[in-house]
Amino acid sequence: MRLSIAITIAGIAMVAIAAVLFLLGSQASSLASSVNEALAQLNKTKAAVLGPGDNVSFSFPEPSILLVNSSAPLKVVPESLRVVVQGTIMAVAVQPGVSVYLVNNNTRPVSFRYAVVAISPSLSRAVFFALISLGLGFVGFVVLVVGVVLYVLKK
Repeated sequence: MRLSIAITIAGIAMVAIAAVLFLLGSQASSLASSVNEALAQLNKTKAAVLGPGDNVSFSFPEPSILLVNSSAPLKVVPESLRVVVQGTIMAVAVQPGVSVYLVNNNTRPVSFRYAVVAISPSLSRAVFFALISLGLGFVGFVVLVVGVVLYVLKK
């Protein structure tokens, strides 16, 4: 009985520590404001047009995320870059000094808008703490459930 109570308390403590880490360490408002800023910038920029076979290049002095909203899919070169697509918005993770090319492989012109989110140390720290707190919270929840199950089974 004592073991199950100790396990339950440990699970509660882990979940509480995870919540504190998330609230204090992640600076979730900073992360959310960066994303909202980029999406607002994406909607405000004037649309550019790439003709069939045309390309445009981007280069960044610091680690960044390039957000692109296009009327049709665009090819990203180099292909080794991490690209995530959600609907018509494409996010490309870019290291400093790497030139990124968006290529129109379509047979018709493609209009696109873009925005850039610089990955500053505070943003990296926010993501790090958010991931650590989520992992610790998950483990704490599992430990809490195990403790409760052991307590109920020994009763």
